[in-house]
Amino acid sequence: MLTPDPSSQLAGCRTEARLTVLPGTFRFMGITSPAVEQRRFRVGLGLATALIVVFGTLLHESRPEDVRLAASALGLLTGGLVVSVSGGLAARRSTGPRRLSWLLLTAAALVALAGNVWSTAVGADPVTSPSLVAEACIAVALLLSIAGLLNLPTMRHRGIELLRIALDGLVVGGAVLMITSLLGFLKVLGAPAESGVTGLAAVVFPVLDLVLATVALLLVVRSRADRAVLALLGLGFSLYAAGDLAFAALAARGEFEFGTLLDLAWIAGYFLIAAAAWHPSASRSETVTSDTGGSDVQSTLMVFGILAVAVAVQVFAPDQGPPSAAEPVLWLVLVAVAGLRQTMLTIDNVALRRGLERRVQEQTADLSRLARQTEVLLTSVGDGIYGVDPAGDVTFVNPSGAEALGYGTGDLLGAHAHSRFHGPRPDGTAYDPAACYITEAIEQGVITVAEEDTYLRRDGATIPVEITASPLVDGDRISGAVVVFRDMTQRREVERMKNEFLSVVSHELRTPLTSIRGSLGLLAGGRLTELNPQAERMLGIALESSERLTRLINDILDIERIESGSLPIDPQPHQAHDLLEVAATEMSGLAGATGVRLETGEASGRVMADADRIVQTLTNLLGNAIKYSPPGGVVRLSAVASDEGVTFAVHDTGRGIPAEKLESIFERFEQVDSSDSRQKGGTGLGLAISKGIVERHGGTIWAESTLGEGATVRFTLPRLPEQEQGYVGGAGAVDAPLVLVCDDDVALVDTFTTMLGRHGYRAVGVTSGKKAVERALADRPAAVIVDLLMPQTSGGAVVESLKSSERTRHIPVVVISGLVPAADPDLAATAEDWLVKPVSEELLVQAVAHAVDGRRRDSRVLVVEDDEVLAGVVVSLLSSHGLDVAHAATVAEALELASRSEPDVVVLDLRLPDGDGAELVNRLRADGALSGAAVVVYSAADLTQERRAELGVEGTDVLTKGRTGPEELEDRVLRLVDAVTGRDAQQGGGRAPGLTGNA
Repeated sequence: MLTPDPSSQLAGCRTEARLTVLPGTFRFMGITSPAVEQRRFRVGLGLATALIVVFGTLLHESRPEDVRLAASALGLLTGGLVVSVSGGLAARRSTGPRRLSWLLLTAAALVALAGNVWSTAVGADPVTSPSLVAEACIAVALLLSIAGLLNLPTMRHRGIELLRIALDGLVVGGAVLMITSLLGFLKVLGAPAESGVTGLAAVVFPVLDLVLATVALLLVVRSRADRAVLALLGLGFSLYAAGDLAFAALAARGEFEFGTLLDLAWIAGYFLIAAAAWHPSASRSETVTSDTGGSDVQSTLMVFGILAVAVAVQVFAPDQGPPSAAEPVLWLVLVAVAGLRQTMLTIDNVALRRGLERRVQEQTADLSRLARQTEVLLTSVGDGIYGVDPAGDVTFVNPSGAEALGYGTGDLLGAHAHSRFHGPRPDGTAYDPAACYITEAIEQGVITVAEEDTYLRRDGATIPVEITASPLVDGDRISGAVVVFRDMTQRREVERMKNEFLSVVSHELRTPLTSIRGSLGLLAGGRLTELNPQAERMLGIALESSERLTRLINDILDIERIESGSLPIDPQPHQAHDLLEVAATEMSGLAGATGVRLETGEASGRVMADADRIVQTLTNLLGNAIKYSPPGGVVRLSAVASDEGVTFAVHDTGRGIPAEKLESIFERFEQVDSSDSRQKGGTGLGLAISKGIVERHGGTIWAESTLGEGATVRFTLPRLPEQEQGYVGGAGAVDAPLVLVCDDDVALVDTFTTMLGRHGYRAVGVTSGKKAVERALADRPAAVIVDLLMPQTSGGAVVESLKSSERTRHIPVVVISGLVPAADPDLAATAEDWLVKPVSEELLVQAVAHAVDGRRRDSRVLVVEDDEVLAGVVVSLLSSHGLDVAHAATVAEALELASRSEPDVVVLDLRLPDGDGAELVNRLRADGALSGAAVVVYSAADLTQERRAELGVEGTDVLTKGRTGPEELEDRVLRLVDAVTGRDAQQGGGRAPGLTGNA
């Protein structure tokens, strides 16, 4: 573009460049925030507007001519430099397709500047004596600008759209040309010689300016993206083109003068183009899809708007003389092109409409097919499915669901689901709707899976169901919920039958097997008759086989209950050390028989656990460790407390476990080697049962091993805080007889408790007579050891206090003194034994054992068992210890025997011919016959928590036939006799301290 200047130094100093600034530009400056970029653009636009106003003021005709000329030169020079710099920065910051556009526009600016510099250097006047080199540079700059604008849009267009854009350009360009011709511009073409305006400036530049302005206007209308940037560019180039056209027309008539408001069109064009470059999206390079809807309407309005302006100019423009021959031809071309453009648009719209109609028809058919398919699926599904709206009202239900509830498919529509068919509580009251899974799905978006519920049928009957409820999410809102339910009646019946079968298996197999084991044990022990070696060997085989069969039945029942979630768990606080000691004691016989040594290492921590189940887990692990350890090997037990819990470990020195088997060994019937079941025995269920028990306690179990070096199985249990102990204690088993040691010498108390602990007693020490009486009243020990010479309360006073209390008078007392019994004959007569200091460990243990055994002579045990064979075995075992043992086979017999003599311990089977064992216990409690007795439930069935609660006896021992043999029952009863003898009625039905649970 050529811009005339009033002086030879400033002539033609104009540039054609635009700057588009992306966030990348500001990142180069250290600014990346979109807010900062927007603020920078607003500042740039405001500055451009202010400069336009300033230069407009300076160019006003009221200003002196020299001021106006200087302002015109300064404005043109400043605008050209700003656009040049902005164009260079935009080219540097842009990426993708826009980068080429800005490179072209920057090149146009540089070429135009070069032409202006050349014109100034040779002293050419753009009006009277233009330079051919300068005019060529300006022409090239105009062409580069047009190419840059054409490459600037970031929209994809179809081929017919590109053709329509070209027609729009012809219409717009022709209309603009018609307007300028009506205003006298075409006369410039015929008067170049008279006016002195020749060459490119007279003909080529105005035409190129018209094309540039047309392209800029089309860019604004046809593009849907970056409208603000393109609007500034279009306005800037339009002002610039208007300035060029006015210059050409006035120069042709010899009326052009520098320093007027006409120069403001060039200056304003420069600053608007530069301002567009600072917009944040100016250098965006993303390609967007064409939006033909809004673009077609706007382009049509633009085309016919420009034609309307041309018509208005034709009618109202000043008379320019007779029209030229080109004007009618131009009008015909404009009308023809506009008509062709509209025809193409109509054809394109018709094709698009038909395509849309076809797609709508196809999609409607697809939707109908999908709807039908969905309906068929819902109808074919055997489970019930229903949907509800946000209010909880049923909106649809499939036939299976309606049939299961006793309704027709249309009967439930509109009904409130929760109120209509959700079953009531067991007491008949309705559940709170706010806690319903439907409400949770609608209000909170909660998905409920496999929840059991009870639905109410139309006829009033109830059916157990398993439901899955999910929210219906529509966009970002929940429009209802869908519930799938399955009738659980058949499954419940199957479970009932399975439980009944397991119960039958438990009772009908465990009871005779227990009798067989007990009988074989009596024979093998030589209590009934002497056996020859061959008979002993055969009895050993029979006993081992019966125990193996018993273990198999127990394992199968346990694994079934674990998988069904019905394994009874009764967690109580226990010391980890006590659990390890009990497990080690139970497995010591097997370890000794195979030549393996058991060691108990560190044992710390306190856990909440079902002691019998954890001991069962430990014995399973110990059994495996012993089985796979070589003779002379060592199996080590330990428990380590940490912040996360207590970690139990069983380590052996056997052959180890391959790495690929470390996880699979915890599966059912899985063993390290398939030959193990034949060579080593076992069912392959022990570790699976152990895993189930540990996981029911909230822990984890895993194995670690190195082949050839042994294996370690660890499991964790939640840790409880330690309880403080107020007295010195021994290290006996937790259900061993409790012995109270009283002496003012702390060292002696510690020595005696340690000695007794090594021999299986649970010893507790105190250092004053007052504390000894308090502890005896609270704990009812099996025996009391007291020193006579103590300050404050003497040993004699302690014995007198014990014998004067009904609660403690039966507790045997062992006196330790430096004096002989003759020194106090009355006290010696009330004491069970009298030891003279110094006392050896052997004498101390013998005295305590004699005192504890002496309590059994007057102890009574009632065995309530309907199986005569098993009852005979148990009675024989217990009678051999001097106990008074009575047997009852029915509830009536048990009531009669208990009324004649209150038993100290009751061994009870729950299944009796004429009633339930729990009812028997409750009646005996009510009659006072069990006021001071301990109860041992010895049943074939594993008791659930609910069943245990029915017994109504806190701390009742629960042993399982088959899992606990008659010998273990014998040991448990003897310990209870030692612990409870002398208990008064006020103590109720409690039991001696010890492990409680399902052994």
